[in-house]
Amino acid sequence: MVLQSLSRVLSYDYKGPKASFSQAHVLKALLVIGEEGSIGRGKLGQILDVGPGEVRTLIKRLRQSDLIRIETDGCSLSRSGLRQFRSVSKVLPWRSPVIAESLGLGDACFAVLVRGRSSKVRKGIEQRDAAVRSGAIGALTVLYRKGHFRVPSESEDCERTGPSEPWITIRQAKPKDRDTIIVSGADDTLQAEYGALSAALSII
Repeated sequence: MVLQSLSRVLSYDYKGPKASFSQAHVLKALLVIGEEGSIGRGKLGQILDVGPGEVRTLIKRLRQSDLIRIETDGCSLSRSGLRQFRSVSKVLPWRSPVIAESLGLGDACFAVLVRGRSSKVRKGIEQRDAAVRSGAIGALTVLYRKGHFRVPSESEDCERTGPSEPWITIRQAKPKDRDTIIVSGADDTLQAEYGALSAALSII
C-alpha cells in the first residue's frame, strides 16, 4: 500500500524536465510533513535538499495522489496521507544518525529500524545495492533476534564482537524480535539517510 502510493507520486505525467527525486525523497517528504503537521514549500525543499522546481513538482504530485492538501500556511497531510503516514510510521518507528565509523561505510551514518520485516531479508546485499544506487557509499543490514544483532547468514553477535557503537544508540529504539536494522553511510548525513530509506523500501 505504501509502495503503491510512492510509485503513484513518481508515475504522474509531468510536462518538462524529468523529476530527479526518488521514492526515498517521497517517503521522507511524507514523514516530514506528518511530523511537522504543516510546512511551507521552501522549508520542505531545504529539508529534502531539492531545488525550488523539484519541490514544486513533488508537492504537485503529492496533491494529485491525494496525500496532501495545500493551505495558506503551507501543505499538510490529507486524510489519505495521514493514513499512509501512520502506516509507514509503524513500519519505520525509528530513524536516526548514528556513530558508526568502525563499519567503514562513510564519514556520516544513518540508521533505520524496520519493524517485523526480517523474513524479507536474504543476505542484505539487496539493501546495500539499493542504498548505493541512491548515492550512499554502502549499507549494513542486521537482524535482531533473541536480543542480539546479527548479520544475515552469520551467527556472530555484532554487539559482542565489535565496537559498542552504533548498537548502543540503536538499542534506544527498543528493537523487537524479527526487526531489521539498516545502517547506511555516505559523505553527509542526509545522503546516508536517503540510502537507509532506499534500503528500507526494498523490504517494506
